[in-house]
Formats: sequence, C-alpha cells, structure tokens
Amino acid sequence: MIFKTLLTSAAVSLAVASYAQAAVQDGTFEGTANGKNGPVTVAVTIKAGKITNVKVVKSGESAMIGDAAIARIPSEIVARQSLRVNNVAGATLSSMAIQAAATNAVKAAGGTPNEFYKAPIKKSASNIDISYKTAVVVVGSGASGMAAAVRSQLNGNPTILIEKMPYLGGDTILNAGTLIATGSRYQRDVMKETKDSPELAYKDIMHVGKNRNDPVLVKMVTEKAGSVVDWLIDDLKIPYGPAATQYPDHSASRQLGVTGRSPNFIRTMARIFTDHGGKILMETRATSLIYKGGRVNGVQAVNADGDKITINAKETILASGGFGAKTEMLPKTLKGYLFYGLDSDAGQGYEMARKLGAQNINMDLVKVYPQGVETVPNHGLAATASSTATVNDTGAIYVNSQGKRIINERASLGELTDITVAQPDKIMYLVMDKTGYDRYLAKSIEDKLVPDETVLRKWLAIKNNGKPVMVESDNLAEAAKVMGINPEGLEATVKQWNEMASAGKDTQFNRKDPKELIKAPYYIVEQKPRFATTLGGLKANANMQILGKGGKPIPGLFGAGCVVGGANGADSMTAMMNSWAIISGVDAADGATAAIKKSRK
Repeated sequence: MIFKTLLTSAAVSLAVASYAQAAVQDGTFEGTANGKNGPVTVAVTIKAGKITNVKVVKSGESAMIGDAAIARIPSEIVARQSLRVNNVAGATLSSMAIQAAATNAVKAAGGTPNEFYKAPIKKSASNIDISYKTAVVVVGSGASGMAAAVRSQLNGNPTILIEKMPYLGGDTILNAGTLIATGSRYQRDVMKETKDSPELAYKDIMHVGKNRNDPVLVKMVTEKAGSVVDWLIDDLKIPYGPAATQYPDHSASRQLGVTGRSPNFIRTMARIFTDHGGKILMETRATSLIYKGGRVNGVQAVNADGDKITINAKETILASGGFGAKTEMLPKTLKGYLFYGLDSDAGQGYEMARKLGAQNINMDLVKVYPQGVETVPNHGLAATASSTATVNDTGAIYVNSQGKRIINERASLGELTDITVAQPDKIMYLVMDKTGYDRYLAKSIEDKLVPDETVLRKWLAIKNNGKPVMVESDNLAEAAKVMGINPEGLEATVKQWNEMASAGKDTQFNRKDPKELIKAPYYIVEQKPRFATTLGGLKANANMQILGKGGKPIPGLFGAGCVVGGANGADSMTAMMNSWAIISGVDAADGATAAIKKSRK
C-alpha cells in the first residue's frame, strides 16, 4: 500500500510531463519532481537533440539510499538516451523522482518527452558460477555487519562482506548514530562521568526492556561497551562526541553521537575495511548457508547479474537485520502503527538459520517509537529529535484527542510510546506556538528530517483518513477543531498550562521550567507510534554464536545486530539499538577470530 500510493504519484509526474512539445533546444535545463523526502531537481544538458549530461542539483533524499539512485540513474539516462530506465533496488521512489524531474527538464527545453521514452531493458540472468574462499564472510552492511567486518579484518582474518542492496548501511543509515560510552576512556576523561558502571547500565537496560531481555547478552554489551568505544575513538578515530540530544532514560552521562550521523559512520568504516584489504560484494543476496560436516562453511548467494556466488568461509557472521518489512512475521498488535524502515528488512538471514535448527527468542516484540508523522499513508517520518528538542526548549506540550495533557513531555521515549499506544486512537499531539515551531523547524533541518521549511510546510496539506498531520492557525480552538481535537478541552488545558508556567511550577506532571504557550500562530503536529526494528530473532550466547538444538552453538555460525533477539527485551533504551548492533558485531568478530585460532591448534 505504501509503495502503490507513491508509485502512482511518481507515475503521474511522468505522465503530466509527457505531452507533445516543439523541437528540443540545445542547452542545460532544469526540472523538478517530488521524491520520497521532498523535491528533487535535475539539470539536463541537450546538444544536437541528444541528452549529453544529467545531474541531480538538489535533493533531500535519504543519505546513501538516495545516493545510490543519484549515482546510477543519470548516467543510465544518458547511456540509453531514455527517460525511462531501471529503478535502483531499494531506492525506487528516488529513482522515479529523478526520471520525472529529467522529463520535466526535457519539457522545459521544448522537447517531446515521448521521443526519449524507451522500455527499460530487462537483464537476463548470466548464470555464471563464481567462488570465493575466505576466513570470514559477513552478511549485511549495517552497523553490526560493518563493525564485524572491520574488526575481523583488523584481527587478521581475510574477510568478505556481502550486501544485497546497491547501498551500504541497512536500517542504520536511518538513525542518528548514537552509542553508549559506559566504561570507556572517553566517558571518564571527556564526559567526566564517574558514577556509571556496567552494573548500572545493565540495570537501566533491563528496566527499559521490562525484564524481557536475555541477561547473557545484556551483560556482554555492558561489559564490552567501554573497550569497543575506546577502539572506535582511539584506534579507528571515528568522530564521536556527546550526543546532541540527551534522553532521560539513562542514569548516567553515557550517550555519544557520531559526527555526520550514521551515514558517516558507515562510510568511514567501509573505507577502513577496504583500505585494510577487506572485500565488499554489493547487490549480492545470500540465499542459503553452506552446511556440511555438522557446521556452517559459508554462504550461497546471487548477485544483480544473476551470477551464482559461493563463498567458502571458516566462519560466517549473519548481520542481515530484522524482519520489520515482512508483515506475516510481525505481531498483530502493530496494526495501525507506522512503518519507517526499509523494504530490505525481510528476515532472510533469520530464515536461513532457522532451517538449520537455530533457536529464537522474543518473536512477539518489536521496537516501537513515539512521534511518528504520517507524511505518506502507513509510513512514518521519525520526528523524535524534533519533538524532543521542542518540548525541552520551549513551552510545547503533548495532548490527546480530548485536548488534555497526558504525560510529562520530557519523559523517556519508552514512557512516551506507552502513553501514546494507551490512547484509544493511539495518537497524541504536539501543541506549540510560534516559538515552538521555530525550534521544531530548526531541529528538523539540522536532523535532516526535512531539507527546508518549504517541505515542512507541505505537511499542512497532507491528510490521512480526512485528518491533517499538521495545522497552523492564529486561533487555538480552530486549530484543534481542524485536527480533530476537542477545542474546549485544548483551550482549558493551555489556559491551565500557561497559569502553571507563569507561576513557575507544573503541578500536574512536575515538568521543570515550564514556559508559556502564548505566541500565535499555533501549530499542532500528530505524534503516532512507529516501528522499523524488530527485537526478537535468533538466540545467541555471549560469544554471539547462534544456538541450535539443545541450546548448543551451531559450529561456524555467528550473529550480530537485529537478526539476534533478546538483548533489548520488550523495549530498547535510547542509543541501545545502535549500541547493540556495533558491540555485538565486534563481539561476533572476536568470537569468530577465537574459533579460527582454536582450529589451528
């Protein structure tokens, strides 16, 4: 449903651009079309009736995902002299936006777009057999796979990393790149935190996870976090610093953020990996594990050309992600929640291991976040940082459909999620004045939620099931009415809030330093539950060996990241999903290294 709506929109852009024009002029012309995250502008150069150059000059598409389309689609348009080429897998919407924008550029040049339309070429499978032999093969290039690959290669193991998509990073590229610093030199020397410990972090993680966590994995993460952070910062020179947004579910100062967010982390780690001799095979999808002699000996895969790939490896690390995009594997309780992940989250790695008898854990649990904004039907933008900054720095409040405050707005993300899903309609609303809107906008641009204010203001025109995702009005009651909130209830709530703010004390939920909501216009933005990351998966031990029948490790098989379940229980503490990915990846690589060394004795 998500993609049907978006594809229809892009198809309309192509169709509208295709009516007949006069002879095409020489020169460079620009065209614009809507992409996944906003407008995409393309410059097309035409000479003697031929397209000689296509360049994307403006784009707000997701880093790395959109980059793959930007790198490939323009050159294919030129090579084929066609405004219709094959879309890049995993970047369909960006691909179509580039083609639609190029079509509009040809139209601006006075050309007839139909003259540049050719049916995309369907590649026939080559069916070539290619074999590799290596010490370690890693399946998946998200934070867990990249950490595992780099660690393995630097441990002295020739390592091959395979990624089924045309871009690196998996779901990791959608997050801010936060990490817990517990026990690290950086935490002690720079953050000046002295009270944190593995035991305190363990307690925090188990509390947020509602004690559904696998204690073995939580213990491993909290005890290994410090050495992993030291390795990343001191040895690899990854640019970490204190996270821009510090969330309250931590009992100590331990939240780090990477400069350039996760896309920069992935790019930097990939460069380190290849600089040290590691090999990456892109658009190479693992199809099965090679299982002989009672152990896993690598993977079978297929690439974009249809070549059959055999990778014989002493140790195999599955870092293939979760199953958020596979509806039949998800619990029914997620009905109505917004999906903000990638279609590549299809659980293939999980299913390959299960065929060998691998155990699983917590398959009923999915990481749900609050503060999703439904800019496309059933698909949510992750607006958490924007909402959090706004309630931290201004007088913005959260209310339900009755217009009543329901929580201290600075509560933990887990508490905000719980109160959101507890509402009969599973929605709460961010209410802010002009001061709050300015902060929301600034954080949204900083966090790359939107490229500019023009895109944010387009939310005002978006409706789902007749209800807008955002409203603006000089009249608070009118804004509430349009949004579907009880107007009298909201007016009474804001009146009470302003009285408490004027008195300097929130007697309702004890929020510190309350500020008034008095500067019109007023804005209301929906806050819906959203999900991408699954919390259940394969069961592993402290060395990240995947456990099979009888709870015994399956020889030759390790796991890391979301393909392994249990570490985060029923909910993950802020920064823990990314921390789990990186730390488990390093631990899996160390476990694989130890297994290789043991086999040599």
